[in-house]
Amino acid sequence: MINKARALRRLIGGVSAALLLVLVGCNSYIKPDSTTFACSSVAGTWDLIADTDDSQCGGYGKTERLVFTVSQEGCQLSDDDGVTGTIDGTDVKWQVNPWYVNGGKVTYLESTATIKDNKVEGFYDWKWSDGNTECSGITKINGTILAKENVATTPSEVKEKNPMLSPREGTIAHTFSLTAPGAKAVYLAGEMSDWQDNVFEMQQGENSNWSLTLYLPQGAWQYKFVVDGQWIYDKNNPKTTDDGFDGLNSVIVLGKELAELSVNPSIPHGSVISSSLESKALGENSPFTIYLPPGYSEDSNKSYPLLVLLHGYGSDQNQWVRDGKVQNFMDNLVHAGAIEPFIIVMPYGDKSQYVNNREVHIMDELIPYVRDQYRIKPGKTFTAISGGSMGGFGALYLAHRHQDVFGLSVPLSGYFDLSYYPEFQSKKITMEPELYIYCGTNDHISFARNESLVKLLKSEGVDFTYKTAPGGHTWRYWNGITPDFLTVVSDFFNKQT
Repeated sequence: MINKARALRRLIGGVSAALLLVLVGCNSYIKPDSTTFACSSVAGTWDLIADTDDSQCGGYGKTERLVFTVSQEGCQLSDDDGVTGTIDGTDVKWQVNPWYVNGGKVTYLESTATIKDNKVEGFYDWKWSDGNTECSGITKINGTILAKENVATTPSEVKEKNPMLSPREGTIAHTFSLTAPGAKAVYLAGEMSDWQDNVFEMQQGENSNWSLTLYLPQGAWQYKFVVDGQWIYDKNNPKTTDDGFDGLNSVIVLGKELAELSVNPSIPHGSVISSSLESKALGENSPFTIYLPPGYSEDSNKSYPLLVLLHGYGSDQNQWVRDGKVQNFMDNLVHAGAIEPFIIVMPYGDKSQYVNNREVHIMDELIPYVRDQYRIKPGKTFTAISGGSMGGFGALYLAHRHQDVFGLSVPLSGYFDLSYYPEFQSKKITMEPELYIYCGTNDHISFARNESLVKLLKSEGVDFTYKTAPGGHTWRYWNGITPDFLTVVSDFFNKQT
């Protein structure tokens, strides 16, 4: 949902690439003290495999190969890019200065290697921090100091093949293609890459045609092409959706979508109503969308709980209807008896983070107006708030700021930029509303921030539930958890009756 100029999408890619530069980065040799070193000879061409565990930063893990030359003078080492280190016996220590990427600093806590019989083994610990969010990882290395006769035939870099490039059980083959005359490099980016722009390189064929075949699980997939750095939608595919940045994402559906998000014509349906409210706080008319459950119109005496559902950065009040298909989930789950019916209001938040005047509008104008216009049960025990990405931040922020209004907060992949809410860290945190946090472990945008928030909440003794599962910052993940989080909301309302 939120995309800060796609900056954090490149965090793991940038870190992983830089991890391989521990031995080939830009560093100055730090002269050791008076300790006497026994120096083994390790000069030559090093051929290394680096396995990176970046899961704490929301990564998938990465395996890469790098070949470079190490020179030696006494106990001092340097490579062909000028990096230096020291060797004591068979132990190498490399000095790695901090460096910056995507608004944060990468710091190497330790970088060592051991050489025995020309075999190299080692590891390096690292962490990334932007002052608000921190994550860490480890990269293990192993390889060989090559014999001279093997150097010329060794490739400089070999990347691990992505599993989506090969047939697997339960997947469907789909070929993505476009014509891009004069293009130098074309990539496929989308939910299959967690919107990273450098994962799937397309191949050029005849007549400037670029193509790539992936083997994907069934369901809907949003995607774009990246042509020489420019993001464009697939103009040959008529199925599109808003991308939240005044543009479009292309959509394909392979096989069948989730049954719960599809329209079932044989069951009762709720109503989706588009409306608006003149806002004094905003100085303008502000739109919102209401979902009324099946049977609302027929039963004029029954009142219902209320869920406030917030959209992501740059999107609008219809995102949860358009991309989230929340109306279909509600209809299907209510009919199946999996949840009890409730009303959903979806405000328009633009790019506001739901703070300042937007907060005033939602809390002092919209919620009272909706309660006046529709049959809604009173009190915090029948009022919940949820949302994804920016909306996940809003769900935490508004619930914490208005603990007399909300009894439950359910952030989904929340982009917890606490610079918008420094008060959350500057005093003892209390949270009366129940808190249930979701995030995908492959989410390059929000996972690290969720981990940081969870650490903060635990340190403050806040009671909450944290549920993770494989998935990115995508509608495939959010659609997949929607039945679960709607059940959490329904169960909360039910236990109050």
